[in-house]
Amino acid sequence: MKKSIILKAMCFILIPISILSIILAAYSIYVQNASNYNERKCYFSSNFVYTYMNDISTACENLIYNNSNYYNLDDGDKIIYYPNNDQYNSNVKELKYLIIYKNKALTNIELNDSTRTIEGIKNFINESKDVKKTSLLNGEISSDNHMIKKYGVQYLDNLTNKYYTKSNNTDIVEYITTKYNDFEVYSFYKEGFRENSKESIMLGILSSTPIITDNSYIVIPLCSILIMLMVIYLVISIGSDERLNKFDKIPFEIIAFLSLFISFIPLIAYEELSLQLEYNFNAILSLVITVGLAIYIIAAICITTFIRRIKAKSFWRTTIIGKIYYWLKEEVMRTLTYSTSITSKVLIYGIGMSCIAFFILFIFRDSIITVFLELLLFGKILYNIIKFLKDYSRIENRLKEMREGNNQTALDVDDFVPQLKNTAECINNISEGVETAIQDRMKSERLKAELITNVSHDIKTPLTSIINYVDLLKNENIDNEKAKEYIGILDNKANRLKKLTEDLVEASKVSTGNISLNMEKINIVELIKQAIGEFEDKFQKKGLDVIINCLKNEIYIMADSRYMYRIIENLFSNISKYALENSRVYIDLYTIEQEARIEIKNISKEKLNISSEELMQRFVRGDTSRTTEGSGLGISIAQNLTELQHGKFDLILDGDLFKVEMDFELI
Repeated sequence: MKKSIILKAMCFILIPISILSIILAAYSIYVQNASNYNERKCYFSSNFVYTYMNDISTACENLIYNNSNYYNLDDGDKIIYYPNNDQYNSNVKELKYLIIYKNKALTNIELNDSTRTIEGIKNFINESKDVKKTSLLNGEISSDNHMIKKYGVQYLDNLTNKYYTKSNNTDIVEYITTKYNDFEVYSFYKEGFRENSKESIMLGILSSTPIITDNSYIVIPLCSILIMLMVIYLVISIGSDERLNKFDKIPFEIIAFLSLFISFIPLIAYEELSLQLEYNFNAILSLVITVGLAIYIIAAICITTFIRRIKAKSFWRTTIIGKIYYWLKEEVMRTLTYSTSITSKVLIYGIGMSCIAFFILFIFRDSIITVFLELLLFGKILYNIIKFLKDYSRIENRLKEMREGNNQTALDVDDFVPQLKNTAECINNISEGVETAIQDRMKSERLKAELITNVSHDIKTPLTSIINYVDLLKNENIDNEKAKEYIGILDNKANRLKKLTEDLVEASKVSTGNISLNMEKINIVELIKQAIGEFEDKFQKKGLDVIINCLKNEIYIMADSRYMYRIIENLFSNISKYALENSRVYIDLYTIEQEARIEIKNISKEKLNISSEELMQRFVRGDTSRTTEGSGLGISIAQNLTELQHGKFDLILDGDLFKVEMDFELI
């Protein structure tokens, strides 16, 4: 269950849903006990009186200050203003008013033929049905809502405003103060919550989720427990394999910074859009959910990677601060403590040069000599750095030469800076030791080759006599069948021993390069076809079907034809001994850029429980039971002969597939 991706995804999805359910349940409890969500109680509360009177006050202020932006009509000695987009803070379904101040009037009632005059507007208000009317005349409030009538007087002072006007044809500014008894107000409202108001939308949401609202006191504890269980499961399951992915290896500070930056974008967008959507609570609610979901996703990503790092015990190593700390601890401190003598010398050198620089500044602080001496000191330090880097480069080049096999050149230790003299001397000692080891090995190989050659030669002389006497016995008329059988066995084993001796001598010569090559231009296609013809009987005996793939009749390379044929002969001999009976042998000849490639593939009849490197060694055979007549030298001889002719020999084992690839320079 810890590694169930589906279960983890479900938890990440259910957590915000559970949180939203808790919020709705808590809001449902609040709504059940809040008067402002009850349409009857809401309009008989002091809060409604305040917002209603505040809307009237705002309308009065707009009449004085903003009437130049409104559409207007003349009604005798008065001007009627109609606002283009009227908004109010009250949550009532509809609020209509007419406000008269001196020779101006403001109304939000729709303009039509019957509302083009102040009297027409008054009649419209008086004749409206199913509404609650309120008026302000001569400083007295009358209203169908007894709460407005009783407490509205407390907010009449809000109608007091100061504004200025310029006298005609002069720049004299005259300040005028308005009071509530200067206004005539006629208004009405319809009970019921305004569309897109907070109350109507929240009541609509709660009514559409009865399973939550009807069980609020059960939903809150159940969802809380569910959230805790899902969080515990995620904490346990996240990072259970203790392996970090590429994202987890990004420094945590960068992820945290980017997360905060990305989180602020929707918050800023919310701030800007919420001001534009001030009276559209539905849009604001959608915006809040979107912003909350975006921040939740970002937080989930941060918390997930945080848990994975903690469980992998790599949190500090995946932070910028941790990387700096471990770099100082593991690299700088290790470097400083690697060689205390060198570290102390560097510190002494640095402190000494700094002291000299301060001494020069102190003695010659106001003299031109200071600049000259400081430049001289800087030049000395720069020279020492360049000399150190040059000597370091010489050591590096010498190591490259040693890697390429040159162990005879020695470094002149006296030419190096004191800090690198010991290093140069150690490299010389290593070079001498490696050269001595190489010479000893070459001597050992040479003695081994000579021993093999001498022993093989000593074996060859009596072996020739044995073969000759066996041939004489074969020509004798011997009636004893057992004796004839024994003579046949002797003949077979003697010839096998002769072949082994010849292979041993040849392998010794080839491995030491003690052969002469007659390099000439040869057609490798013709050579292989000739070898196939000579091995045809052996292949047919094993039921081997040889398939040669070659798009060209002529592919020329530079090689010794005798040894090139010996390579092919050894490989074909190997196939005839070890290939699976009644199978196919594939020979592919083609060119790759400036090289000719020969590929020979067959299926082994024995399990190849051995690596290709081991099989190319001398005296190693794929037939572990050693029931065949091989010597274990054929592949080794073929490889050495290929490399002596400047070719590449590669043996590939894939299951029971035996594949040889040889590359030669193409002519």
